[in-house]
Amino acid sequence: MIKSWQQKLEMKIKTYLTGQSACHDFYHLDRVRDNAMTIEKEIDCDKEILEAAALLHDIGYKGHEGDDKNHHLYGMEVAKKWLPEVGFPNKKIPEVIEAIRLHDNFAWGHNGEKTDHIVTKIIQDADRIDALGAIGIARITYYHGEVGLPIYSDEELPDEKIVWADHSLLDQIRREPMKKWQYLNFPISKKISKKRSEFVEVFYNELKQELESYHKK
Repeated sequence: MIKSWQQKLEMKIKTYLTGQSACHDFYHLDRVRDNAMTIEKEIDCDKEILEAAALLHDIGYKGHEGDDKNHHLYGMEVAKKWLPEVGFPNKKIPEVIEAIRLHDNFAWGHNGEKTDHIVTKIIQDADRIDALGAIGIARITYYHGEVGLPIYSDEELPDEKIVWADHSLLDQIRREPMKKWQYLNFPISKKISKKRSEFVEVFYNELKQELESYHKK
C-alpha cells in the first residue's frame, strides 16, 4: 500500500531534480530503491526508513556539483526539511538522516567510517549495485565526459589512493567498479549483482586491451 508521504516525496524529488545530471537523477534514486527493497527481503529492517533513505541518499548533489564529496551533508539538510513536510513519521527521521550521512562512508574508500546501521548498509549495497553492470559503466562514462576527464592516461594511480572519480575512465573503472562487488555488505547483494560485476570485468579488460593497442606501442 502506497502511503501519502511516499507520493508527496516522489513528487518533490521529481520536480527538484528536473534537468539533473543522469548520474544522480530520479531514475538513479528509483533504481537504488528497487535494489534496496530486493535486499530487504532477506535483511529485515524498517521499510519506511529504507525507502525514504534510498530516495534521498543522493539528493545533495543538486546545486552542489562542485562539492561532490560533501553531497551527503547537503542531502541531510534537504531530508530534515522535506520529511516533516510530506508527513513522514517524525520518530523515524533520525534514522533516515543517519543512512544518508553514512551511505558513502564504506570501509574500503572515502573516510573509512564503519557502521552497524542496517538501513545504511542496505543503502550502501543498493547504491553500489547501480554502479555495476551496463548501467554502472554508462553512469561513470557519462560523469567523466560531463566533467572533462579523459578516457585514457599513461599514469596509473595506486590502488591505495582514495576512491573518487578524478582520473581517467579506464583507471577509475579499475579502482572503483571493479572493487565494488567484493566489498558488498550482504550475500544477497552479491548474489543479485554477480552478473553485473562480471560484465564490468569483461568491459574493463576489453577497453584496456583496445586502448593500449594504440597508446602502448
